[in-house]
Amino acid sequence: MRSSFWQWLKWASLILSIGSVAVAVALMWLKSPQEIATETAQTDQPQTRVESPVIVERKDGEIVWQLRAKEANQQLDGQLNLVSPTLNLFTKSGQKVTINSEQAWFNPVSRDVRFQNKVQVIYDDWQLTAEMMVYTSATDLLHIPGPFSIKGKTISAKGKNMSLHRGSEEINVDEGIWIQDSNPQWQGAKQ
Repeated sequence: MRSSFWQWLKWASLILSIGSVAVAVALMWLKSPQEIATETAQTDQPQTRVESPVIVERKDGEIVWQLRAKEANQQLDGQLNLVSPTLNLFTKSGQKVTINSEQAWFNPVSRDVRFQNKVQVIYDDWQLTAEMMVYTSATDLLHIPGPFSIKGKTISAKGKNMSLHRGSEEINVDEGIWIQDSNPQWQGAKQ
């Protein structure tokens, strides 16, 4: 009697196992291959998309900068790719510097922003254009490693490798600059 019980239990387990496998195969067969491929693709490339994000940096209760974009996409390396970003950077004296570009990358850990493609900086009556600019939050420094051009009311300038420190409002150009002034009165010349 004991051996018939074990034999019955062995056959019942085998039938249950084969039935489970058959049900699993039938369910997989009923689901279309396109649905399986789509679900796999979504899990391989996790991304988060946010429309109209706003990021603000404050120090000592004051707004240092405010970053807006049309949309932001979370990258696999943790950075945010920003589409049509605008950074409003406020100097220590309260002046607003506006930076626009076609795209930028924001690192949420270091809070650095790298602008790329048609970078435009507007400060008072001045307009600067470049292809790339980096804002480093820890050192409060704007850096343009490549060529740039500046237009003001009476002054035009071109140069390469410029940096601007937000706190001291000091500008350094390391690889030469060409300046043209259509109103040279500040040089002591009379018209």
